[in-house]
Amino acid sequence: MSLYKNFRKCVIGCLSIPLALLILVCPALDIAKIIIFNHTNGELKLYDIEYAYLSYSFLMVVILFCCTICISRGFNNMAENSAKSLSCFLPFIWISVLVIYTISTRNELGEIPFFCPENYNYKSSTIRLACQIRAANIICVWSFTIYIMFFLIILLVLPSEKKSKVDKDYDQIEEVYSKEDKFNKFDKEDK
Repeated sequence: MSLYKNFRKCVIGCLSIPLALLILVCPALDIAKIIIFNHTNGELKLYDIEYAYLSYSFLMVVILFCCTICISRGFNNMAENSAKSLSCFLPFIWISVLVIYTISTRNELGEIPFFCPENYNYKSSTIRLACQIRAANIICVWSFTIYIMFFLIILLVLPSEKKSKVDKDYDQIEEVYSKEDKFNKFDKEDK
């Protein structure tokens, strides 16, 4: 295996771990947010965009799972081609949903500051917890968005095979010799 392939696998592997964590944490935080908001006795209301965002988050988990299965089964090119195809339109949909989500939910806590300071007079500890989960959720989804863009750029910049002229020449020579070996084998069998 070439040094380039090892480097590429190392880079993608190192970037995949935090990406996988973010893909799992984002929907988990949103589910926690939905549960906590429902326990505030109507003080905090959820918007419909919350469920669209959650659905799209689950779609991202499914895509990650499918790509992981493809890679583990040795279908690296299939996973890479799928990622390249999906990278054409999924980020735009994701950013659109995220912008709408962020704008729609920016005032869902009313006058409570975004980072939920301790000295603020919350109506209940559940409201403060909801505020903290919401802040963590927004930070994670935007971190995920920035990270996935970076990851896709790296994936597109580091193609799966980078062959130099020497490698291509070597492959051609190897192909000629393998054909010659086959012919020699058949000649020996005929005699």
